[in-house]
Amino acid sequence: MKVSYYPGCDLYTKAKVLNDSIRISFSAVGMELKELANWYCCGTTFTLARDNKMSLIAPLRILAKAQKENGSLLVPCSICYNTLKRANYIFKNDPDTLKIINEHLGEDYNGEEKVVHPFEFIREHREEFKNGVKKSLENLKLGCYYGCYLLRPKDEIGFDDPESPTIMEDFVQLMGAQPVSFPLKVECCGSYLIVNSPEAALEASYKILKNAREKGAEAIVTSCPVCHYNLDNFQTRIAGIHPDHKFIPVFYFSQIMAMAFGLPVEVWGLEYNKVNPTNLLKEHKIL
Repeated sequence: MKVSYYPGCDLYTKAKVLNDSIRISFSAVGMELKELANWYCCGTTFTLARDNKMSLIAPLRILAKAQKENGSLLVPCSICYNTLKRANYIFKNDPDTLKIINEHLGEDYNGEEKVVHPFEFIREHREEFKNGVKKSLENLKLGCYYGCYLLRPKDEIGFDDPESPTIMEDFVQLMGAQPVSFPLKVECCGSYLIVNSPEAALEASYKILKNAREKGAEAIVTSCPVCHYNLDNFQTRIAGIHPDHKFIPVFYFSQIMAMAFGLPVEVWGLEYNKVNPTNLLKEHKIL
């Protein structure tokens, strides 16, 4: 089965492990990710200024390309997913704006392209992915961290309950591990504040990691490159501020798939994890 795929910019740079591991994992269950030809940056973040039509040009270009290839587009990056879903919401509900952008770009996008996150796709093809599981992860306790971009705003994204989502827990359970739900799983990690207000981002990340650990998580799983970057990369700095901090590995969901599918260790991408997960995986006889 061929699936139209939009990786976005981060998956070729800091989130390369997400790109590599999702491609290999999907291929293992007969899903070929067909990368959108000559794709553009999604715009990175969605503007709050609804009168700024220029911000919708990049998303429409992507969606128009996808429309010519297939009826849906798989988008693993939470930020790209958020940007494309919110832009598409406007295109579906504001025909005047859609007409203006179409005319400006010389496109004929109809607003009907379906933007799909891998969690949604896996839920729709549950049996195929369940049958792909070859390796036991049964005692691995994974804290399911959603962050902001997958869930909000509710009406525009429509991904899951923004206050009490369960789709990631369902995924973890499908992979054979033990999902850990914790109160701060939908709170912001600090996002881009890590650039101009690092103290605020580090504090937000510390609270999330601590909360997950206190609820029994041995590792964190996420799909957002910014969340992964903040939660994984800066734990040494967090420990310098909070001596009680206990280091906890942070995985992309696609790394968990690669493990569960019994794929070679080399494709798990563990070298990209700043907090080394080797001891944890050996403890559970996964590695």
